[in-house]
Amino acid sequence: MTINNEFKSLREIFNEALELRNLDVKRLSEMTDIPVHYLSALSSGDPRKLPASPYVRGYLAKIADVLKVDRDSLLEAYKQEILLWPVKSSGPEDKLPLNRFALKNKRRAAIIGVSAAGVLVVLIFLAFQFSGFLGNPKIEIINPAENNIVVNNQIIKLAGIINSQDKLTINNEEVLAKTDGRFEKDFLLQSGPNAVEFKVKRFLGKEIVITKIITYQPETITE
Repeated sequence: MTINNEFKSLREIFNEALELRNLDVKRLSEMTDIPVHYLSALSSGDPRKLPASPYVRGYLAKIADVLKVDRDSLLEAYKQEILLWPVKSSGPEDKLPLNRFALKNKRRAAIIGVSAAGVLVVLIFLAFQFSGFLGNPKIEIINPAENNIVVNNQIIKLAGIINSQDKLTINNEEVLAKTDGRFEKDFLLQSGPNAVEFKVKRFLGKEIVITKIITYQPETITE
């Protein structure tokens, strides 16, 4: 079924097309994103309640596409209406304003871009956080710096640097590091060779073990 638009007003063409498609202005507004009050103005035949002409021409083009009516017929009927009623003008150049749908797409793209950047920041943050729980621990032993050393003092100050989130034990005794990862411990030596085991373990990662041999040789007192 087609609509004969010859000698019909804009209101008649619009309302007949709505009825033919079994639609109302509210449903058409949802389909076209045109405000309901503008569609109601078309339905009531009062162009004075419509926006500036460039907007109306854009709206009529969308309405024609959705209602499957001849676009030229709608535009011609509108031209006849504005000869009878003073209508709003958007300015001396009377140009069609920026497409609202394009603006929506730009805003949507901007939101998606910001969201993606936020997700990336979160992932980077989590990667740094998990790096403290996964992977291989490290330790730098400052004292004794070398292995197989001989000392004359029975107490030696063990020192080094680890990741502050890792767990350090020296000969199975836990040693707490400072916030910068530095640690120190006074260690009592027995006469002869002493095996000092440094064990560092990451929470969900691996562990490393370094053993230093320190020989305690008391000074000989001669008379």
